[in-house]
Parts: sequence; structure tokens; C-alpha cells
Amino acid sequence: MADEQVVISVADDQVDDMSTVVDALRAAGLRVSEVLESAGVVTGTVDGEALASLSTVPGVADVERSRVYEVPPPDSPVQ
Repeated sequence: MADEQVVISVADDQVDDMSTVVDALRAAGLRVSEVLESAGVVTGTVDGEALASLSTVPGVADVERSRVYEVPPPDSPVQ
């Protein structure tokens, strides 16, 4: 299965222990791109097969697939 880009929200009561949550996410298959401690957010990529396992990691409040949007260039006939 293809890799998925994800945004993970860490539970409010676990933000003080982000490093433990991030380590557990890595063990579950997440390739961490960025850790935003003050926001309680972790971004990264994961194999589609392992996506569901990320939500079972202690301290994870939510796992969302990242969305990519593209806008046509300004000189495009469709705006």
C-alpha cells in the first residue's frame, strides 16, 4: 500500500510527554517529519497498512490524512 502523509493530534494531557508519544509513533511505523510541541501536533508519513495502528498509540487524540490542494497558475484559462 502507498505511503500516507498524516497529521497527528496529541491528547492535551500528554503534550508534556511528547517525546514518549513520538517514540511510540515511530515504533508504530511513523516516519516523523515535524514535531510541533506547543501545538501538540506531529506530522509524518506512514505506510497505508500501518495507518490504523497510529490511532491506538497511547496519547494520540486524532490521526488525519493530509490533503494536498493545487491551484492553477494565474494565467490559466480556468480560475
